[in-house]
Amino acid sequence: MSGAAGPLLDQIRRTAVATATDLVAAARSEVDAIRAGARDRAQRRRAHAVADHERAAAAALSRTRAETTARVGHDSLGARAAALDRIFVAAEEQFALLARHPGLGTLLAATISDGLTYLPPGPATVRCAAAIAEPVRAALATARRTDAALAAAERIDASVRLDESVPIGVMIEAGDGSVVVDGTLARRLARERPRLSAILAGRLLEHPE
Repeated sequence: MSGAAGPLLDQIRRTAVATATDLVAAARSEVDAIRAGARDRAQRRRAHAVADHERAAAAALSRTRAETTARVGHDSLGARAAALDRIFVAAEEQFALLARHPGLGTLLAATISDGLTYLPPGPATVRCAAAIAEPVRAALATARRTDAALAAAERIDASVRLDESVPIGVMIEAGDGSVVVDGTLARRLARERPRLSAILAGRLLEHPE
């Protein structure tokens, strides 16, 4: 019995060892697969995290650029507006120098001639600063001689009155005070400011320094 049992036991032992070996190999393969899957998932998670981080960084960079562009644009507009203000302030400061300009009389004559046409018939007053009183009187006389409309409206009664509150130019007023026409250079500059601002802004863009 024992002689026959020996080979059988050996066979059983060999079968058990083979089975165990197969089970261990299968277990190792499963462990390796699990580890590989875990590595793949970890890599995918890292890739997704990197991609998310890159998208967030790109979005933040885009926002920063947009904000910077908007801020620079706003600062540029503010600087340009401040520069234009300084230019017009400087221009107004130069008005006093025009009191002796040789072309002032021609400008005053045209301004007075045009301004008086807006007034109702009757007496009128042309107010101006003393510094330009003589050019204004000469301009009023010229307007009377050369403008047929003024002659028809009998503007011979228009007079010049000194008023130091009037900047360079004239204020033309109806005798009853019902109508006043601003013929000052400051008013003319203010009226021209939008057009001049567009021209000057273009010059500032060409020569930002």
